[in-house]
Amino acid sequence: MLHGGESTMSESVPVKSVWEHLQEMPDPRSRRGRSYPMAGLLGLVILGALHGECSLRGMWMWGCKHWQQIARPLGLLIGREHPPAYNTLRYLLRALHTQHLASLEAWMQAQPGGEAEAISVDGKHLEGSRRLQPPRPALEVVTAVGQEMKLVLGQEEVAAGGEVAAAVALLKRLPLRGRVVVADAGLLCRPVVDAILEGEGDYLGVVKANQPQLHEALETWGEPQISPPGAGTTRR
Repeated sequence: MLHGGESTMSESVPVKSVWEHLQEMPDPRSRRGRSYPMAGLLGLVILGALHGECSLRGMWMWGCKHWQQIARPLGLLIGREHPPAYNTLRYLLRALHTQHLASLEAWMQAQPGGEAEAISVDGKHLEGSRRLQPPRPALEVVTAVGQEMKLVLGQEEVAAGGEVAAAVALLKRLPLRGRVVVADAGLLCRPVVDAILEGEGDYLGVVKANQPQLHEALETWGEPQISPPGAGTTRR
């Protein structure tokens, strides 16, 4: 704004880019296993995902195809002129700790607009996590997704306590003040609702056709409340 012939600007706190954040994260690999820098490998994975790849192998193949365009900006040409092997990416992701994911969650929360958006919470089975040798079912998690940013804000593995316990643990580590948490009505039981209210958030339940009894009960109760008999008619 202009004031007294001088222009003044409000100071703003710069927000780090995801690339800067990746470069500051500690590398969990041993020094002998660091053929490529961690930030560059994670950048390759992120770029592959942003271009529509849904599996790690697909992200790796995308990176190999576009190696000439991405290798230098991602710092992957240090001592290497060819793309990393698929197992290099797989080994790195398996070596990441929960604090790495928590660090990325914190970065996403710090982005402009991230504090006011609604959050969708739902249970998922991670694609590609099922194993035949040894037999192991697909990994089940509860996921929180920012509706505005369209990014996963956090995940919690479903363990002995089931989806409810996982949802409570996930919500307790997310900033909920001023936000609306949207979840399937079957997940919005008392412990989950209490966790949302304790975080000073609001909640909205979605009733789907896979809950026919609850759906029918709400229809039976809601219809006369919204449109009572005789409403909208004109008497003369």
